[in-house]
Amino acid sequence: MKIAIVGAGNVGTSLAVLLQQAGHQICGIASRTESSAARAAQRVNAPYSTEPTQFTKQADLVFITTPDRVISEVCHQIASQNGFKPQSIVAHTSGAHSSKILDSAAELNARPISFHPLQTFANPDAGIKNLPGSFITIEGQEEALPAARQLVDDLSCKLLEIPTEGKELYHAAACIACNYFTTLIDSALTVMEKAGVKKEDGLPALYPLIAGTLKNISQVGTTNALTGPIARGDTQTVQAHLTQMEKQIPEIIPLYHLLGQATADVATAKGTLGSQERQNLLKILGGADND
Repeated sequence: MKIAIVGAGNVGTSLAVLLQQAGHQICGIASRTESSAARAAQRVNAPYSTEPTQFTKQADLVFITTPDRVISEVCHQIASQNGFKPQSIVAHTSGAHSSKILDSAAELNARPISFHPLQTFANPDAGIKNLPGSFITIEGQEEALPAARQLVDDLSCKLLEIPTEGKELYHAAACIACNYFTTLIDSALTVMEKAGVKKEDGLPALYPLIAGTLKNISQVGTTNALTGPIARGDTQTVQAHLTQMEKQIPEIIPLYHLLGQATADVATAKGTLGSQERQNLLKILGGADND
């Protein structure tokens, strides 16, 4: 398949290298600046330009790997120059947006999809190393999905398909699992610091616990992996946490309350938290029991 890449950042460069390794032809890489286009193109020995239509008009597949805020604009600019050939596939890699933002390509009888790797791309080399084996989520025009599924397989990735209308909630889930998880660990380190542990020592100390928890989740799922005071209905320990937080770090209490309430739901689903214990916990966590 002849593939054009529009946007020569970490994602675009990684895809160019991996798709070429999978046997596809990179017919050109375009970027806002000539230097970034040249840098990416050098890795796959492909032509480059600041003008996308030099390549998109001949491509069977166009990847728009620009920042999210300009995907729709870039697609519209290419479409306004008749830059997509009929029946070609036009894909973006945003997790936040659905294929609907590529509707200007559909007006030229191109086939829009979103093609989102559930992986981080700190730099091109990291992306090339980490993407194989990851999940890629696709949605979009039905006629384009068979080719999208094949691309996922070509990249040695795993397929996840969602309906177009589910894209925003899908991305919210990914943000909770990745971005908010990072913030959660940072909050734990802040609490550790108040306990007298230096922040630089806190992460190495907590990391085996974090890694072990993730391993347990992967093996038995979130519900069965849950341990700790809420899972066993230990109201006394939870109250002791809150008492010390009130004295030393009261700003963390709203987060602790919300997480504790959600954890009570998981513990109830696990079957280790009785009705009375649940009520007692929710009372000190500021939550209402809906049972």
